[in-house]
Amino acid sequence: MKLLWITHRQQSELSATSRIGISSALVARGWNVEFMSPDGNYVAERSSTLGRGHRSFTRNVSSKLQSMDLQSFSLAIVEWTGVEGAAEALEKRGLPWIIMDRSPPVTSGVIGWVQRKQYDRAWNIARSKGSGRAVKSKHMESSQSWSGPSVIVPAGVDLSTFEIAKMNEKPLVVCHGSLDRSRELHRLATMGVNLLLFGKGNDSQRLSKMTRVEGPGEVPSRLADADIGVLHLPNRDVWKHASPLKVAEYAASGLPVVASDVSGLEPYREAEWLTLIPLGDDSNCKKALHALCALPLEERRRLGSLAREEAARSMSWERCTESLHQMLLEVKR
Repeated sequence: MKLLWITHRQQSELSATSRIGISSALVARGWNVEFMSPDGNYVAERSSTLGRGHRSFTRNVSSKLQSMDLQSFSLAIVEWTGVEGAAEALEKRGLPWIIMDRSPPVTSGVIGWVQRKQYDRAWNIARSKGSGRAVKSKHMESSQSWSGPSVIVPAGVDLSTFEIAKMNEKPLVVCHGSLDRSRELHRLATMGVNLLLFGKGNDSQRLSKMTRVEGPGEVPSRLADADIGVLHLPNRDVWKHASPLKVAEYAASGLPVVASDVSGLEPYREAEWLTLIPLGDDSNCKKALHALCALPLEERRRLGSLAREEAARSMSWERCTESLHQMLLEVKR
């Protein structure tokens, strides 16, 4: 069974973690996964010039598909950013495809407006030509009308790559991933805790003047040196879609977590190791972080052990891709 995955993201980007995790789990189930991307098995370049990225990528996807031999493929996964370029070519070649949506536009202003227009067009095309959809949370599932096969693929984690945090007498709070301004992490940096941010983004320089900031990489080892994981998201509707990968990684590292109350965390609402707060609620986020920091070391370790147990039980990529695998079997040619 051979699957073509079309994405505008490069495998070296921070956002590639979920893509790698999902595809690896599918390979373990017998799929042969090949990527069409700016650095994939089949190269479809994407312009880095502001305002030209989406158009250049969709045109290159269309051109590449028209020149490829697709007979060996059983179906395709097309991320929403590639739908405009892929749908017509795949239909002509009789290759079924599903839309995968793990990242709706979060940018504001004119650029965000343009991206949302592109996003809506992709979903309109998928509703008429796609054979199924895979989204990352219940909130996202309910936000788009859909009548065909549908599955939720939440964020997962490869537990074998994470070690359990040893924890410190003086608690270290960690937040990692995108350091873009859209995340509004400057608010987190003012909460009076021993904080480490690591990742990359257009707000990293400003944040480095407010708290400790490090570059991306070495996620498991840095989480193993921390005590508490935090995911504090702005109060914008788009963030309700989240199925946060970072929370799964914190849990796999044996860290208690403070996180914004988003759709993807619904299954863990009653978990002792997880404190959920409303989106953008600085006051309750600060209160929850200070409460965890005030706990004795052994109590933090106990909560962390519960988090690790939950990660092992329900957050592996193998578990998170079960429904996706079954749908792909149903829609493949």
